[in-house]
Amino acid sequence: MPGDLHHVAVFVNDLDRALHLFRNLLGFEVAWRLPKVGGRVSEVTGIPGMEAEIVYLQGRSRGTALELVRIIRTPTEKNTPGNGIPGSVVLSFVVEDLDGLHRRLSNEGWTPFTQPVEMMSPDGGPIRMFCFPAEDGLTVELIETKK
Repeated sequence: MPGDLHHVAVFVNDLDRALHLFRNLLGFEVAWRLPKVGGRVSEVTGIPGMEAEIVYLQGRSRGTALELVRIIRTPTEKNTPGNGIPGSVVLSFVVEDLDGLHRRLSNEGWTPFTQPVEMMSPDGGPIRMFCFPAEDGLTVELIETKK
């Protein structure tokens, strides 16, 4: 069963300008804002040592969301080419059988940054997730909601 597109994350230089565009001009609403993330989030996204500010936006239809990410602190380690630089993109999908997908991707040469990681989503719900590089500047994030 194919995954459903959950959100698209875009790395930006100027978060206030991007927020003005998507909220004030294009009508998105701020669902939540995290002023500083890092730690496990930086590891699972393949940008070790990164700290970022994230704003999560929803359209009026509540369909696919948009996540704006501004790097606060540049990683000290080399990250995947294009990952985390302004303009790079993360496509996030909700899937079933996260462990099976992790194995299959690994076997077929799409090496995930980490094993599936248990986390809390910003709305407080438990999730499991991992990310892998698809192409320079494109990362794919797979999320499984806990039942």
